[in-house]
This record gives sequence, C-alpha cells and structure tokens, in this order.
Amino acid sequence: MNKILYLFTFIVCMSCKGQTNIIDATNICYQKFSSTNGNTYLKDISNLYQPFIGTWKWTSGNREMTLVLMKQNKFHVTESVFNYYEDRMLGYYIYKENNITLVNTSNENLSSFYGISVNFEIVCGGNIRSYFFKDIPKNKSYEVKLTSLSPTQFKFQGKMGESSIIKTSTPTIVYGGSTFPLEMIFTKQ
Repeated sequence: MNKILYLFTFIVCMSCKGQTNIIDATNICYQKFSSTNGNTYLKDISNLYQPFIGTWKWTSGNREMTLVLMKQNKFHVTESVFNYYEDRMLGYYIYKENNITLVNTSNENLSSFYGISVNFEIVCGGNIRSYFFKDIPKNKSYEVKLTSLSPTQFKFQGKMGESSIIKTSTPTIVYGGSTFPLEMIFTKQ
C-alpha cells in the first residue's frame, strides 16, 4: 500500500512540474513571468499575426518589394539566459528596382533566433512591431510597425531607432538613406 501511495505522489508531483505557463502575448506588459525557467509560452491567443500571414507586394513605378510573412508556433528561445517559448512572425523580403534584385533575404535560416532580417513581435497594446528589420546593403535595421488597413492591405511604417546601425567586428561604412522606402502600403497576393 505504501508503494502505491509513493507512486501516486511521485506521478502527481511530476505532472505538476510539467505545466506550461501560457500567457497571451498581448498581456506581456501587464503580467510577471519567468523568461528563464523553460515553462513560459508567450502565445498569440488573440491571433494578431493572422491578418499579416502570407505573400504581400508593394510597387511604385520601377520599384517593387515582396514580403513573405509566416507564423512559427511555440518557437523555443534558448539564447543567453533566456529559456521560454513564443509564437513569432518572421519571413523574408525581395526588393527590386528596374527588375534587378537588389536584396533577397529568402535564403536565411528562419529557425535561428538571431540574424533574421524579418522578425516581428507583439508588443504592449497588441501592436505588431519589429525592432530589427534589416536593410542589408545599408548595414542598418529599422523599427517597423505594421497596421492592418483591410483584409488585403497593410501599412508598413519604418524609422531609424536606437539600434539601427548594425555593429560588426570590423569597421564598416554606414551609408545614408535606406534601400527601400520606409512608408509603404502592401497588398496581399
């Protein structure tokens, strides 16, 4: 009888340890949670990413940008001291002028945490932002906000931020301006 009681107690204790603390990503500013114990999951419960998932295109004269966005569910963040799960929206872009491709980030490793050119997150208040939307030729990254205008269009608003110049181990020339416009209206393809 004691063995059964010990076994039952062991199973109950182990099942309690395996619990995942699911937090709606829109509430990350209003809840305390651990980002280091491996039991936290910042989930897109409100489906804020959904309107932006897919292939989008912006054109103006001889310039065009294609932006492909996808959602990764329960991505495991294990960088530095962090150990938690999150839903994230990432992808790649292709920018052309006069039908010549100037930037193509489609070959990036999207299973990585760092080094991705297109990575968005849900921030306080439920806004969709990126603090590191990379402009490879200019060696910069921009803060970008996405705003849904309709089921088939969204507004892309970019600006220079505190961490806009990408630091490298060797001295690098930083060019003025941006490769692509920082204000665009994308249409779903």
